[in-house]
Amino acid sequence: MRVLALASYDSFLNTASLIAPHFEREGCEFEYALVRARANAQITPEQVAGLALGSPVRWITIEDLCGSAEAARYDIILSCLEGLSTRRLVHHLAPLGEKRPLVISVYPGLVLRYPFDGYSMRTASDLVWMNCKSDLLAFQSMCNAFGVDDRGARIFGIAPLLQPIERDAAAEDGPVVFFEQAIIPRYHDERLFLAEQFVLLAKRHPQIDFIVKPRTMGKDATLHRTWHAIEPLMHEAAERQGGWPANLSLSSEKASALLARASHCLTVSSTVATEAIHAGVPTTIIGDFGAHDEYGLSYFFGSGLIRNFSDIVMPSALEPNPDWLALYMANPKETISELVQEAIRMAAEPRQSMAERSLRAEISPELRAYLTARNGATGVLSRSYQSKRRGWLSQLLSKIGVKI
Repeated sequence: MRVLALASYDSFLNTASLIAPHFEREGCEFEYALVRARANAQITPEQVAGLALGSPVRWITIEDLCGSAEAARYDIILSCLEGLSTRRLVHHLAPLGEKRPLVISVYPGLVLRYPFDGYSMRTASDLVWMNCKSDLLAFQSMCNAFGVDDRGARIFGIAPLLQPIERDAAAEDGPVVFFEQAIIPRYHDERLFLAEQFVLLAKRHPQIDFIVKPRTMGKDATLHRTWHAIEPLMHEAAERQGGWPANLSLSSEKASALLARASHCLTVSSTVATEAIHAGVPTTIIGDFGAHDEYGLSYFFGSGLIRNFSDIVMPSALEPNPDWLALYMANPKETISELVQEAIRMAAEPRQSMAERSLRAEISPELRAYLTARNGATGVLSRSYQSKRRGWLSQLLSKIGVKI
């Protein structure tokens, strides 16, 4: 049985690589392809090489994959894609009818922002592997509201937890590591505040080593592009506070390597927090930036781990709330074998055409037809119609498939 993993960015490809061995153990042939999702860089060759996939990775477009009927030669597509690429995949698989592959949608990390927008784009998938019980309940609630079939939704777990983290024996005395995110927080003054507070925290505890792990360094690319890189802000903050502390450094090490020796994990809201919690690393979620939907802190409501910088105590005695763990944490090592076997069984059975699968939770069929008539299929798939009112030329270009 042939499985094709589609990924669009570094964390998405990493998720595919963590799942791949479990399909291979069942005798499947597993391949990777990177999907072109934007004009600018999505992932560098160095990032791909760093994953040590053991097999070549090619670049494709969804239009070519499905239009050439190459997709029909696969039994399963593991869709590790962001929302808009997922929409294009569903649209372009429709002409293959029942000859299409089984589609599994999986998330590369926590669903921190706009959860229902993402869920609605994935309802046409045969299987939707969810991160946790809370996500599953939300997905089912949405489907029920719109009369959409939710029988393909499963609790898979948080994909990065498939990667084992072996804690160092001396980790209790290890560094405090802050895991930065590209757009959480987003704005310059917020990010400068973050940098200043971390410098001050390091100066308050000169006996402890502090490490900042930027989301990307150098020419690395990722889904979200920061407006204000953390490294120059850290240097600016240190200069304001009288110089760079001797116990503070930046690191490009992998998150798993840092968590193996960390005495404490700090982040605003990040998938890495769940990796740390799962590995037994004391964890604090920084709450200074508030309960804004854009920043995804709501995922950690009820965890008991949210603190402002001014409230952080080292060493920390915080422990996650067991009730929160039951709803928001799930270990894919406990589910993946059964889910892979289920997918293989389903792939051997007849399939419903994508055209027959409901997308009502995203937009109604009537609105889709209306928007398509005005903007063309490309305009609907890219959501270019959500921009400010455009002139006749822009609409014409969208209808004939020219990106604007």
